[in-house]
Amino acid sequence: RFCGDNVPEPLTSTASRLWVEFRSSSNSLGKGFFAVYEATCGGDINKDAGQIQSPNYPDDYRPSKECVWRISVSEGFHVGLTFQAFEIERHDSCAYDYLEIRDGPTEESALIGHFCGYEKPEDVKSSSNRLWMKFVSDGSINKAGFAANFFKEVDECSWPDRGGCEHRCVNTLGSYRCTCDPGYELAADKKMCEVACGGFITKLNGTITSPGWPKEYPTNKNCVWQVVAPVQYRISLQFEVFELEGNDVCKYDFVEVRSGLSPDASLHGRFCGAETPEVITSQSNNMRVEFKSDNTVSKRGFRARFFSDKDECAEDNGGCQHECVNTFGSYLCHCRNGYRLHDNGRDCKEAGCAHKISSAEGTLVSPNWPDKYPSRRECTWNISSTAGHRVKLAFNEFEIEQHQECAYDHLEMYDGPDSLAPILGRFCGSKKPDPMVASGSSLFLKFYSDASVQRKGFQAVHSTECGGRLKAEVQTKELYSHAQFGDNNYPSQARCDWVIVAEDGYGVELIFRTFEVEEEAECGYDYMEAFDGYDSSAPRLGRFCGSGPLEEIYSAGDSLMIRFHTDDTINKKGFHARYTSTKFQDALHMRK
Repeated sequence: RFCGDNVPEPLTSTASRLWVEFRSSSNSLGKGFFAVYEATCGGDINKDAGQIQSPNYPDDYRPSKECVWRISVSEGFHVGLTFQAFEIERHDSCAYDYLEIRDGPTEESALIGHFCGYEKPEDVKSSSNRLWMKFVSDGSINKAGFAANFFKEVDECSWPDRGGCEHRCVNTLGSYRCTCDPGYELAADKKMCEVACGGFITKLNGTITSPGWPKEYPTNKNCVWQVVAPVQYRISLQFEVFELEGNDVCKYDFVEVRSGLSPDASLHGRFCGAETPEVITSQSNNMRVEFKSDNTVSKRGFRARFFSDKDECAEDNGGCQHECVNTFGSYLCHCRNGYRLHDNGRDCKEAGCAHKISSAEGTLVSPNWPDKYPSRRECTWNISSTAGHRVKLAFNEFEIEQHQECAYDHLEMYDGPDSLAPILGRFCGSKKPDPMVASGSSLFLKFYSDASVQRKGFQAVHSTECGGRLKAEVQTKELYSHAQFGDNNYPSQARCDWVIVAEDGYGVELIFRTFEVEEEAECGYDYMEAFDGYDSSAPRLGRFCGSGPLEEIYSAGDSLMIRFHTDDTINKKGFHARYTSTKFQDALHMRK
């Protein structure tokens, strides 16, 4: 407050606004005052919170400005800085207009960064209670500038109680959060930790099971077991029961085993499906086992036994000719593919030539490919596909001893799981057979070579085709939208027609266990259609997408046609259905 005739010293506001009020009484007269004001920037700021803005903000800043702010908050705290807006002339090296921030009180303090452009800088935290800032604009292009809030920042995790966190405290700007050790998860109060699945294990042996065992595991679980044995010991993991969603790719639910404790340690494998993994032995005295489930299909899960002991296989391979596998208190010899273990339990000898193939696609070759096949060999391939999908076989190369009736060396193909199924053909010579498509989900191949002439043999690729004719029986059968259901989303531009036929006097019942198809109001993109008959001219029972039918679908007659159509964009998980034959009933059909 000023009066009299002494000119006040220049005044500088602490923020971007200044209030000036003049009052005069009725009994005195004076000349008054004359003052000049201008917008300035920068200065020393000694308070625990406030805002810093570029000159003239939110309007464009002036040209040829240089502003320096020296911010100090209370001792024992850090300076936190967050940006609400940021727009400074863009340049690759910020050579024209820029904001410079340093970790300390002076221009010589450690540089945090030079900033320009239109992307807000990340939050800033000083290492002490001081922060230095400088804004510079050149004589040309002007932008809206910036606005930033500063405040005193405390590391709550440095308090004696670590912010109340039971396990771990993670500091964040202006706050903090609690996390838990592997095998634990945050309780409802977000501070305490409760046992989940997984954990840190130092016992020499024990059992690991999926959550909820022996019931189906829950969805959306992530469990990590870290197993540590004494130095110079190895840890072996043997799965006794294994049943997870998936087959080959293990994209949804899986168990991952690593040698080491970190998530990027040496990987032994990622496992899913119903095939029990081989015994896994760590490369050191540490092993990490991780289980993960997605938000849809649940299975029974797994039970595995781990044991730690000195590695007998480390010396002379345990006396095994091929592979030595450590077991609890002992070891086992294993043979490579194409060989079997000798009666002495250590040596390996040539095995039979029977192959079982269940992958959706792959390559198969004659024995000893690409060299000539051996004499006196009989090999079989039993190729099976996902239920509701037919096996297709196409040859890339084919060269077998020629004979008019293929009486010597030959390859036979059967439309089913074994040689009792209908034969599709017997082949020899150098002409490649045409691609073969089985009528169902199995194809059986049988190769024979006699004692005389040998040739190069063959190489073929097996894949799957959807659709076909299915037989409904009293026993429940499965139907999947695509061959890699559970491993990958359904493919683009698919069109599959299945005709499900029941015996006379019976209808078809269809129940969907899983249904996840791209959703659209009219189901115009990806969809499943059901028709009450042998083809699409029959009455339509519905077109479905999204989460699918709300109840079972029944045919009025002895047949039901299912059509699955996808476009070329979004792909989802697909569907899994079960069908069976049922006595005709009075239930109404679903119609859409």
